[in-house]
Amino acid sequence: MQPITDYRLEVASNTQASKQELLKKTMAVEISTLKSLPEMMEHVAGKKIIYVGENHDQFSNHVMELEVMKDLHKRGKIIAIGMEMFQRPFQKVLDEYIEGKIDEREFLKGTQYFKRWGFDYNLYRPILLFARSEKIPVVALNQRQEIVDKVFRSGLDSLSEEERKFLPSGMDFSDDAYKERLKKIFQQHEDFGAGDFNFFYQAQILWDETMAESIDEFLKAHLNYQMVVLAGNGHLAYGSGIPKRTARRNGYDYAIILNDTDLKKDIADYVLFPGTIPGETSPKLMVLLTEKRGKVEIAGFPPESNSEKAGMRVGDIILSVDHAPIHEIDDMKIDLLSRKRGDKVKVRILRKGLFGSQKINFEVVLQ
Repeated sequence: MQPITDYRLEVASNTQASKQELLKKTMAVEISTLKSLPEMMEHVAGKKIIYVGENHDQFSNHVMELEVMKDLHKRGKIIAIGMEMFQRPFQKVLDEYIEGKIDEREFLKGTQYFKRWGFDYNLYRPILLFARSEKIPVVALNQRQEIVDKVFRSGLDSLSEEERKFLPSGMDFSDDAYKERLKKIFQQHEDFGAGDFNFFYQAQILWDETMAESIDEFLKAHLNYQMVVLAGNGHLAYGSGIPKRTARRNGYDYAIILNDTDLKKDIADYVLFPGTIPGETSPKLMVLLTEKRGKVEIAGFPPESNSEKAGMRVGDIILSVDHAPIHEIDDMKIDLLSRKRGDKVKVRILRKGLFGSQKINFEVVLQ
């Protein structure tokens, strides 16, 4: 029988190891050095590139991003906005929207915003409206989603000769600390399934290097500009994702500002903690939609759906909302941008039956 003293020694040893790990991870913040947002801007306003990280679905993070831009604009800085949310092939559409040549509907459909990014556009709408009103260039930073997805599934070697033309010049895979952080993320996400981590890593580097190259190309073509770059915290933390890869190309000085993230040594120059505030979001028709053969079909309903209560059914094809034609899901999402919860809308559907099809009108209260 093992003596109880051995067990106690083992517990003591494990406890000591845990304490040492705790001490190593603990950060001490000097309260007297805390700065307000205007004080922070005094320190970063002169940087060629200001990276502002976000949690994509937090309205308060986007408020902070806009405040950084407004501060620089008030100082008379000539700025551009680089956005992860848009992909490079759609730069012309972005330019036309900022220049006032097309309206918001054309812009959202032309950039395929809802298909390629998908977060509620109200989160970014104030930023884009500010850029449009002040004629501030917005740069689409991101790689084509089809290429990133293919690399995630099958790796860089799976790309065709034509697809390789869209790869950034030079990709650095040598940041081992970044690789280890990404490995932890990969292991924690069940939705990555049985994917290959090496392919995931290649896709991430492709993503980062493309955005770095997009920043570099714009700034080299517009030497008098500064750029505010908006991207997820993960692309900016420790400088590993985009910042160091941009600096490798041009050596420009930069600052990294993250929102609502852990305080860790060297993670950023500044971390903001704006907290959570309510933001405007689009109301919902409360239907699950799918596109089939060029038509928008109801695939299901979330709980307590007013549309289902009104009599709509799975398999119904949505033809119009308040007489506005619905040809694809994007049409529905764009239409809802201009509406509020509680609004009543007339939805016209096509329902197929045993004895043919019929068109039916429903009145639904948006939720």
